[in-house]
Amino acid sequence: MNSMTQADVELYGRKTFFIAPDTSLIPKSYLEEFMARGYQTFIINDDYTCSMQTKIREITRLYPDSIIYFNIDSSIEGIEWKSYIRELQEFIGQQTLIGIFYLARQNPADEDRIKTYYVRDVQIRAGCFALSQGSHTNFDSILAVLEQSGARGRRNLVRAQCDSSSSVKFEHKGTCYTASLLDVNVSYFRCDLLGRTDDFQIFDKIRDVSLYVNGTSFMSDAVLIMKRKMDEKTLCIFMFINHDDSPDLPADIAKTLNQKIYQIVLSENSAELQNAFRTAEK
Repeated sequence: MNSMTQADVELYGRKTFFIAPDTSLIPKSYLEEFMARGYQTFIINDDYTCSMQTKIREITRLYPDSIIYFNIDSSIEGIEWKSYIRELQEFIGQQTLIGIFYLARQNPADEDRIKTYYVRDVQIRAGCFALSQGSHTNFDSILAVLEQSGARGRRNLVRAQCDSSSSVKFEHKGTCYTASLLDVNVSYFRCDLLGRTDDFQIFDKIRDVSLYVNGTSFMSDAVLIMKRKMDEKTLCIFMFINHDDSPDLPADIAKTLNQKIYQIVLSENSAELQNAFRTAEK
């Protein structure tokens, strides 16, 4: 895709990028934990693929509704953070949000100067956060800023697009059905029953649904909560339920599915970005 449409953003969520972080302060393990809480976060490092300025340009082109946090302590060739972020803020306008992060300063006056410049003068709109070396509170600090900046977008859970091999199989009213699994999060899935929807009513419960999600299999009960017309098809949206009809998946299955969703979303967007970076430098 050339860029995310508003429909894409509403369906698959807003993306947040951490630029050139110290991975001892923002380890990659944080990203999967953030995704379990509904935040799509990615790390963009400075490397030889292309210049960081080009990477930022391609991110704002592909994902104009994204949030970008810059590590102002990082040293990147050709970038002086104060002028670069001011100019970028003026260039991108209102859609992409910018924030900053940095290693906590020993002198409170230094932190006040940072916040005064970026928040009051430049008027970055995604806020700022300080990280502490060896602190276990960094995760919570970042999580709080993500929540304040609206980094989930309109969706509370991260939804992953499934590949063409993904499927749903179950029995309903004595008939066996196989459906194409289109996308999934840890609470719902959407599938195409290939026109075989007349025998399904809203709130019909389906027992022992077998799902195959990009190579990972699991079973759950589900309940039909919506039928939606899209491109002359009627798609069905099911909510996962337990055997006692309470909502959601068992904790162990939810963890496995979240790991798969993280892999899908990370792989898909990383490939999109790397292709854009390579193309931009030609």
